[in-house]
Amino acid sequence: MNRTAVVTGANSGLGEATCAALEADGDRVLRVDLSGCDVNADLAQEEGRKEVIRRLFELAPSGIDAVVTWAGGGGPTLDLLRVNYFGTVVIVEGLHPLLAMSKAPRVVVTTSRMSLEPSDAALVELLLSGDETELVARYGDETTLQQYYIAAKTAVARWMRRAAIHPRWNDAGIRINAIAPGLIETPRTQKGLAAPAIATWLQAMHPQAEQTLSKATEIGVLARFLASEENSLLIGQCIFADRGTEAILRGDAIW
Repeated sequence: MNRTAVVTGANSGLGEATCAALEADGDRVLRVDLSGCDVNADLAQEEGRKEVIRRLFELAPSGIDAVVTWAGGGGPTLDLLRVNYFGTVVIVEGLHPLLAMSKAPRVVVTTSRMSLEPSDAALVELLLSGDETELVARYGDETTLQQYYIAAKTAVARWMRRAAIHPRWNDAGIRINAIAPGLIETPRTQKGLAAPAIATWLQAMHPQAEQTLSKATEIGVLARFLASEENSLLIGQCIFADRGTEAILRGDAIW
């Protein structure tokens, strides 16, 4: 399709699958990850995020058509919050001028089925405020399992909903949506599924209507559509790509 797309977390898993899907459509993909990519930087660090934006302006001075953010990880420390939230929002915000040059700009961010779990409301609001200095002052290493991950993914989803309908983005035709993957077969989840206790927990947290382990390639195809010019209707939507997990957990009570 001859579009230019940026994919973070491009070296493995969902990011790698998204790059393959976009390139199969004829798109130029600018990969971002820690190493071995078009842009190599640590998104947990402010300087790393600035370097990504600077390099992408050099590599695509005529604009970019899509940004897909898969960078995650970080462990049970503040780096998890930095990568998952600031490594998404700061990058997308910084690329706004390049996206605005496209005739059909698209942004696809990553949240998670885990965003349905109760979150630390104060932490989510602090992330949304963008005050990384205050975050460092108030929080240290994670003490409650999964709470940093849940908070980061919840904050990304809320940022997406707010930005998608804001004139700054919408007036430029920039469609912003999110994917919330369920249990997907990736190198990271394969390690967890190989450990009986972790596998039991993962399966309990991700009940499915269809008992099939989803493939990264399936998510890549979905990301390709959301990042495409054909995706003209969806604005501010979170697509739960989870084989029914969200429907099982929430039922029809959201209507």
